[in-house]
Amino acid sequence: MATDEFPFALCVEGQWNTHIPRLKNKLIIYFQSKKSDGGHCEVEYPVSGGQTATVRFKSNEVRQRVLNKQTHELKIGQKTVKMTVCLPSSEASVPHEATSSASIITAGEPQSEEEKEEKVEPPEETEEDTTPTSAVIENIQNSGQEFLTMLVENVLKGSSAESDDFSIEIIPESNCAVVTFSKSKYAEHFFVSSPSNGIIKKKNMKVRLLEKTSKVKAEGLPPNSNSDLVMLYFDKFAEVEDDGVTFETDQSAIITFTNPEDVQKVLKEQHHLKKQPFRVLPYYETLQTALYGKDRPTLRLPEAFIEKIDRTVWHHLKENRKSLDLVTQAMSSHFCEMDFQTSAVKVSPSQSLLNNGVQTRKLLHTWREKALSQFLSLISEFKSTEFCIQKDAWTEIQHEIQKAVVGDTVTLVPYVDEGTITVAGLKEDMNRIEGILTETVERVTQRIQREKGSETGEICMTPSIYNLVLRDGLEQQICDKFPELNITYHVHSQKLNFYGLKHEVLETKNKILQAVLNLIHKPVELHQSVLDFLLTKDVEEMTNNLFFNKGINVALEADEKRVSLVGKTDNALSDGEKQLQTDLGHLSFNVEDPSVLGRSDWHDLVSHIKNTVTNVTVQTTVNQVVVSGFVDSINDVEQELHNFVQENSHFEKTLKSHKTVVTFIKDHKKQDWFEEVKGNVNVDFKGEDIVISGSRLCVSKCVVLFEDLLRSVNHCTMKIVKPGAKRFFKEKELMCVTCAKTNMNCLVQLLAEHDHPHDTVQSLIIKPVYHYKTHGGMEITVNKADICSFQVDAVVGGCKENLLLDGGLVKALSDAAGPKLQNDCDQTVKRRKLKIGDAVLLDAGGRLKCKHVILAIGPNYNSYKPQESEKLLKKTVKKSLNLADEESFQSLAIPAISSGVSRGGFPLDLCADTIVKAIKEFCDFVEGDNTLKKIYLVDNNDKTVQALEAAVKKVYGVSALTHSMASGSNSSSQKQTQNQASSSPSQHQTATLFQGASQSFQTKEGLTITLMKGNIEDTTMDVVVNTLSSDLNLSVGAISNALLKAAGPQLQVLLNQQVTGSANIGDVFETAGANLKNKLVFHAVVPHWNQGQGNEQKVLEDIMDKCLSLAEQRQQGSILFSAIGTGNLAFPKPLVVCTMLDSTLKFSSKRSSKHVKEVVFVLHPKDTQTIQVFTDEFSKRFLGQSAPASNPTQPQSTGPFSKVTTKSGIHETIVGGVTLQVLNGDITLEKTDVIVNSSNKEFTLKSGQGGLSPGQVADSMLDGILDMIRKTPQSTLKLIRLVVFQAQMLPEFLKSMQNRETGPAKQEQSTWSKIKAYAANVKSFFTGSWEKEIKQHGGKDFVIEGVQVDPVFFSICGPSQADVDKTKLFLEDMINQEQVFESITDTAILTLSDKDQQRIQDLQSTIDVTIRLEYKANKASEETPGQATLIIQGLSRDVLKAIQEIQDMLKAAKEKETLQKEIDYTNELVDWQYEQGGQFKNFDQRTNFDLEKALSKQATDIRISFQGQTYQVTLPEGPAVCTTGGNQMKIRRIDKLKATEDIPQHWDAMAHDELCRKFNLQPTSTEYQDVIGLFKTTCPNNNVLKIERFQNPGMWKNYQNNKRVMEKKNGHQNNEKRLFHGTSELTISHIEKTGFNRSYAGKNATAYGKGTYFALNASYSSSNTYSVPNAQGHKHMYLCRVLTGDFTTGNSAMFVPPAKNANCDPYDTVVDNPNAPTIFVVFRDDNAYPEYLITFT
Repeated sequence: MATDEFPFALCVEGQWNTHIPRLKNKLIIYFQSKKSDGGHCEVEYPVSGGQTATVRFKSNEVRQRVLNKQTHELKIGQKTVKMTVCLPSSEASVPHEATSSASIITAGEPQSEEEKEEKVEPPEETEEDTTPTSAVIENIQNSGQEFLTMLVENVLKGSSAESDDFSIEIIPESNCAVVTFSKSKYAEHFFVSSPSNGIIKKKNMKVRLLEKTSKVKAEGLPPNSNSDLVMLYFDKFAEVEDDGVTFETDQSAIITFTNPEDVQKVLKEQHHLKKQPFRVLPYYETLQTALYGKDRPTLRLPEAFIEKIDRTVWHHLKENRKSLDLVTQAMSSHFCEMDFQTSAVKVSPSQSLLNNGVQTRKLLHTWREKALSQFLSLISEFKSTEFCIQKDAWTEIQHEIQKAVVGDTVTLVPYVDEGTITVAGLKEDMNRIEGILTETVERVTQRIQREKGSETGEICMTPSIYNLVLRDGLEQQICDKFPELNITYHVHSQKLNFYGLKHEVLETKNKILQAVLNLIHKPVELHQSVLDFLLTKDVEEMTNNLFFNKGINVALEADEKRVSLVGKTDNALSDGEKQLQTDLGHLSFNVEDPSVLGRSDWHDLVSHIKNTVTNVTVQTTVNQVVVSGFVDSINDVEQELHNFVQENSHFEKTLKSHKTVVTFIKDHKKQDWFEEVKGNVNVDFKGEDIVISGSRLCVSKCVVLFEDLLRSVNHCTMKIVKPGAKRFFKEKELMCVTCAKTNMNCLVQLLAEHDHPHDTVQSLIIKPVYHYKTHGGMEITVNKADICSFQVDAVVGGCKENLLLDGGLVKALSDAAGPKLQNDCDQTVKRRKLKIGDAVLLDAGGRLKCKHVILAIGPNYNSYKPQESEKLLKKTVKKSLNLADEESFQSLAIPAISSGVSRGGFPLDLCADTIVKAIKEFCDFVEGDNTLKKIYLVDNNDKTVQALEAAVKKVYGVSALTHSMASGSNSSSQKQTQNQASSSPSQHQTATLFQGASQSFQTKEGLTITLMKGNIEDTTMDVVVNTLSSDLNLSVGAISNALLKAAGPQLQVLLNQQVTGSANIGDVFETAGANLKNKLVFHAVVPHWNQGQGNEQKVLEDIMDKCLSLAEQRQQGSILFSAIGTGNLAFPKPLVVCTMLDSTLKFSSKRSSKHVKEVVFVLHPKDTQTIQVFTDEFSKRFLGQSAPASNPTQPQSTGPFSKVTTKSGIHETIVGGVTLQVLNGDITLEKTDVIVNSSNKEFTLKSGQGGLSPGQVADSMLDGILDMIRKTPQSTLKLIRLVVFQAQMLPEFLKSMQNRETGPAKQEQSTWSKIKAYAANVKSFFTGSWEKEIKQHGGKDFVIEGVQVDPVFFSICGPSQADVDKTKLFLEDMINQEQVFESITDTAILTLSDKDQQRIQDLQSTIDVTIRLEYKANKASEETPGQATLIIQGLSRDVLKAIQEIQDMLKAAKEKETLQKEIDYTNELVDWQYEQGGQFKNFDQRTNFDLEKALSKQATDIRISFQGQTYQVTLPEGPAVCTTGGNQMKIRRIDKLKATEDIPQHWDAMAHDELCRKFNLQPTSTEYQDVIGLFKTTCPNNNVLKIERFQNPGMWKNYQNNKRVMEKKNGHQNNEKRLFHGTSELTISHIEKTGFNRSYAGKNATAYGKGTYFALNASYSSSNTYSVPNAQGHKHMYLCRVLTGDFTTGNSAMFVPPAKNANCDPYDTVVDNPNAPTIFVVFRDDNAYPEYLITFT
């Protein structure tokens, strides 16, 4: 029955007319359409009619969708009927009575006789036609295309459909066909009419409508496409469902869209992916296939395949029918046909594979894979076993095996040629008999072998190995197993012989060899001399003496490279190693004088020892003696040899001092040492060294003598800063040196530039970029500096194995050290061969500030073996560190060894990381037990410095010492820190860390204080502090509630257990953390804030103290607080942060134990106000910074001073790292390092009045401080306090400070930039900014010092300090007497050019003088410039030379100024012009001046240079003729005074009788570009044919006169605009002769008044209405100058503008919109001038 196929019913009710024909058809179409959310269904409708029906569906899901739809409407004719659907009263089958009175319409089933006669009409089109256009004919029974076509035409008979209105696609695998109609009504007609068709009924075909699909199939996708790529591609056409891409094959996929309507849109597109086209087809779920139309591919069986199987298994299958049937039957279920003709089995698909309906394509696609898998699985159930048979045992073994397999379902296959027998069968059978067969084969084989006889074998092994292997039970085991086997060991030949059966010999031999292989070989690190000793002895004898005789089962093996111990167990090897190290050893000592080792008596002594002491050996190198052997013998031998060397060695000692002192002792103290050393030792004076050599005893005595001499003399370095001082001394050096020696008995030397002491000072004050101190006390700093100038014990340089200093850093070190460094390298290479990882220590010398240089042989980077490269680099760095430690160095500078862009260099970041890791590993290894205290990572390159800094932070963690703590520990710094303690407790700080959303600081006691953002319940600190009220309810309050939710209810239970009575304010209770990540929770009872009336702050302090102390008592490592009381308890946020930080710092300084390592304050991320307050206080306390402004839009200070803050009456700012404070008070009470007092020149200390205003004093003092800081940026000064005694002066200082904190950041000005800024000429045509600069600087005096003179350093050495001081005074007097001062005062100083200014700057270095500028402002008048004076200081002849050159500059400047004034004046009066490109242009100013000057002298012609050529100009009217090419150009002279009253200067010349004329503009001219630019702004697509300038002098003058009148009337000059006016070709001549005529108003439009219309935009005027095309289509438009003046809104009735005020003054024009006007109406014709005519299309 149909109800069985459609079991899910719904009741339908509707107010339809019961007499409507074919209502059942309409219902079934509706409930199969998308409009109802339904699907394939049947309808039961009573034949007698009625207003109810039953709809049945195939699935409950479809029925549920229909039920879930809110409304159901059916359009019948012009009426829309609403229907209701519901489940039937019973879910059981419809009663027989009901079905009998109902008619069921189902596609493909016959209808009643009444319905057959009823003519079916197509359904009416609805507003949204969702009826399908395709139908499916099922059960076509191999019907062909022609038959189906005729069948469809037969069903459609009577409709308007033609054969072209449908197409048929046959789907043979599904036994159906799809008919696609051009219109949905044809499909509906076909569907409704098909049940009555006789052929359809006869063939039992069924017809259903094909649903609208939401899926498509993409075929031919590019290889390697994935679902994400395909989804992204189709998403640009329509929305694809989530997971809406399913791949069928590698190059085809099914795509499901959210909206089915989008499918057609996608199908219409051409599709390309990765530039490869592919096609998209509609895919139908019910058909399980896509529709291809005419191109539907024909299904073909897949290709057969061949799979090889084991040959014996194949034999088994051929011979065993049961096994073969098992395989073929299993494979047939997978549509396979099998061919077992050979062991290469052929598997072919069967024809039935094509007859599987919708699953056919999928089965075809997966057939090979599944067939192969099934076949391999079946074959794996079989097994074959092969037995190798000896030729002479073949017959007997084959017979035995055949007897063994009788009765089993296995197959035996002999392979005689191969000497094997193979048995195959099912695994279970083979597993049962396999062991039996193996035992049989072995038994027979062994018996035959033994019958054939025995054989011999041998193994070579040393006696010691024989003892280890066989004397420990193995030999007995072998004899027990093979009693007939004979084993013999021959000591002399060291061979072990066997005699027995072959397999016994082989097995025994293998067992012994395996035992030998199992022996453990342990290399032993011995000194080379001990190894050499062992090589001179018999190893077997040494093994017996050292080990076997002492019960240690260990053998000794030795070769030229190493010694190994051999044994069976690790314990035995450890015992052997201990015994070896106990019995053997070596002693060595260095020989300072290698010549001792060449003496004959030395050789005699060594030979005697070798002959008498056999247990030792003596080895000698160039400078070392090594004694090795048995420990009990080497001590006496080493002592005897050492005494001989000490008694006969040559000794040398070097004393160091300043080279002037060395020279003084050599020449001036010779009488004190010469007789003492004569004949005993040799003394050599070399630079800074006194080298004493000779016998050790004599040298020791002379060293004391010279040390006393060094202590007896006095030495100093004198610095003189005077221009020309160095040159003067060199010229007078002989006289000065002789006078100092004769009169003061002193030696004077001029220090070379590289010997200046300021180099050392500079290296000492280099600030580190980053500074870290390890737990062991090692300081690691990153510095941007020149490593050659670093004053450390040693610097490291990367080098090659040949120590050739020819590039990079090592070349710079070599250049600074001098040739000695390379010579030392060459000597080192001759003495020893270096390899990668080695390091060599050498003396520095030269200009290097270090004492030693370590040359490290760094590796190249191997990208194929990066770990090996890193290991070698670490080895190199550690070797350098070890060398430094061995030499007791305290400081070491290391560059980025092996980095750089050179070939083979390490990547920069990897290099830096590896170096820092090596340093850390070294520090961890020595654990503080080393002399090295400071390691400097140094480079001059910014990127390298950044990489080194990042590496230190990465390896050691981001924790750096603050600069104040790293800069030293002098008393001045300490006092400054103490003085700042009142305003910022920075003395607690030793370390600072910023990371992500947290800030961390470390106190000097080691306590870390951290501020972080986050949720308190997610933290992991050991202790978390909770806040709650006295009722102890954890669910109340944000903090406690958050902790309760995370911890669970157990936290409340634990808290209740802790409280015995009522809780008091300030109590702290301790509980476990329950489910929190914290170990403990401290619950603090906090009060509400009472506006400061109570003791709430004291309670908060007590809570902090209790919690911190309790955490320390509980030995917890970290504790966490929230911002206690800042929420509902209403505590002031600033008070809370100060109280909590004060308590934490007090806890840090006063606690005895140090269990708590970190105190953390966590703030909720959304509590921005509290975060800001805490962050500001942290920054101010620990970073020395003021809190940032709360207003983020407020501009930051950009002047030299930071933001000025005021606290407790102290005004404070930061200037270049120096804190500046200004306050009112008594300077005698200050505790700074130095106080400064002002006095008079007599120093009477009674002066108190300087006569300056407070503002001048403040400005001068602050200027002086700023100048000092700029000149000495590396100063150790950290705090300056200006103490003002008179309180009324304090505001002036504050004002001066604030003036310096704001304004744009200024670059450092040069001397001459300052001159111009302060003293520009009042009427200067060069700058024109004197008034502005004088007003800005207040017209004050100023002084600019000259270039700082390089100091000259003298080294003085004498017998006493008094003599040295006299020599210093003598030199100062000599140089000062030669110094002169001369001045030049001239106003022309202020007009010097930049070139002259630079020349004066250069004079100070080339002539060796200083030039100082003094400017005195004119106090009487600010409009008059002041007086400028240049003061020149230096040697007299140098000053004279400088003055002469400056005077020449001033003379030239005055002449240039006079000439420029004449040129400017001429330029204001007249313009000379030349014609080029049809237009006249101005000559340059100088040519203009030359032409006018020649005319004034009445010259007839003049030669000028113009555009790189020379022209001869005929005066006054030209022409100008080129002297080389003969080209001519017109010239003219424009009198500007006259021109301003006449026509524009750029107009072209007109004949005297011409009233008006148009001139074409050249497209290249600026004038043309300006006009076309205005036009193209709104008409970019119009083509401009030409632009003409209209010249009408009379009209122009009239217009200009009106303009001046309007400006005077309106009181402003914003009266003119450039506007557009479109016109026709016929009116052009009228406009150009008489101007615009408003009487034509109304011709086009009068919307805003009856006047002449002008437009702001050319696009408005370009329309054909206004710019009327001529016969050629050309249009015309004017760009006009229009006097718009004051304007208001116009209307169509206006003849004149309305009044704009009570005086009835009218507006000048009216507009469309006063706020943004685009249309202007002018009521005076002469208030517009048609300046340009634009012709365009």
